[in-house]
Amino acid sequence: LVIGAGLAGCASAASLAARGWQVTLLERHGDVAQEGSGNPQGVLYLKLSAHGTALSQLVISGFGYTRRLLHNLQSGRDWDTCGVLQIAFDNKEAARQAALSSAFASSLLRPVEHAEAEQLAGVALDSGGLFYPDAGWAHPPALCRWMIAHPAIEVIRHRQPVELRRVDKRWQALDREELLAEAPVVILAGAADVARFTQSAWLPLKRIRGQITGLPATERSATLRTVLCAKGYVAPPRDGLHTLGASFDFAQTDPTPSEAEHRSNLDMLEEISGDLYQRLQAANHEIADLQGRVAFRCTSPDYLPIVGPVADPALFADAYAVLGKDARQVPDTPCPWLDGLYVNTAHGSRGLITTPLSGELLAAWLDGEPLPVPRAIAEACHPNRFLLRKLIRRAD
Repeated sequence: LVIGAGLAGCASAASLAARGWQVTLLERHGDVAQEGSGNPQGVLYLKLSAHGTALSQLVISGFGYTRRLLHNLQSGRDWDTCGVLQIAFDNKEAARQAALSSAFASSLLRPVEHAEAEQLAGVALDSGGLFYPDAGWAHPPALCRWMIAHPAIEVIRHRQPVELRRVDKRWQALDREELLAEAPVVILAGAADVARFTQSAWLPLKRIRGQITGLPATERSATLRTVLCAKGYVAPPRDGLHTLGASFDFAQTDPTPSEAEHRSNLDMLEEISGDLYQRLQAANHEIADLQGRVAFRCTSPDYLPIVGPVADPALFADAYAVLGKDARQVPDTPCPWLDGLYVNTAHGSRGLITTPLSGELLAAWLDGEPLPVPRAIAEACHPNRFLLRKLIRRAD
């Protein structure tokens, strides 16, 4: 049983179905990919660190895996390997890019001077940057629909469980007293809604509001050949519409697009390329008439996804209390798992890259297979990291 049919839920269902599991996928909306996974264009962008962090290693592995999946979709409509150009918009960003170009292979990313950047982009720019030739954009709903097109996956729409109960070694998903579905294994994949269940309420999830703006393509804006990124992004047109954004707001919870954030997105576009701003005739659009969409990213305090089996936090604290006195201890104590309960969430703005591989990671945990990423990366994404940190901070 998988709860939530965005990228994380669809990827989890697909990975399990491919291994012979019968999967029920519960979705509260009338179709898949209706919230954070529902934007018309998501950027396949590798936001990396030159220091080889766990997140960077996960992103590189996930990027390759997602690209292989995208080849099953219609190129040009559902995805496009048009490249991503990260603009060096200030000295700090230029220094960061220089460090990255020294740390990674030129086949993954390479620095480009101003003239080459403009040639790659097809529009005038203020500076060069870092070019990711195999990156681009994808239509997340198309990937979700492809992943769940499997005879072993049943999608049940318009159902939102509010409670989980463990009865006779099976998990029951209930809406008040109505039993919606049951199974021996449950995967919670509903972004920040994962924390609505008692068993997973302790997970430190954050919701971040993001608004995109859609601008109709013009004959002159069609020259844009690559995704441009700075403090936001703008993509080549899909179905006659350029997607730009996205805003980043921890405080607001209103799901309705706001005129203020449309203006902010247009300002961001002008900063990326004043030339493209003019080609799109952005200043001529009535703000109130602009197309837009609000979605809520879900992230964790360390910006790594949360993927793996879930433990009982109170029993965990008791079982490993010794770590609160000496963090160097290695207790030989079985973890008090909530048997059959797993989570796949907190992918932030990287969901296109990290969710498909995370589905494979979950399936490997469940089937006892070799993990698809180094164990250190799997442990960095494990839910228990937050319980361990809480105990060890007491020792400090």
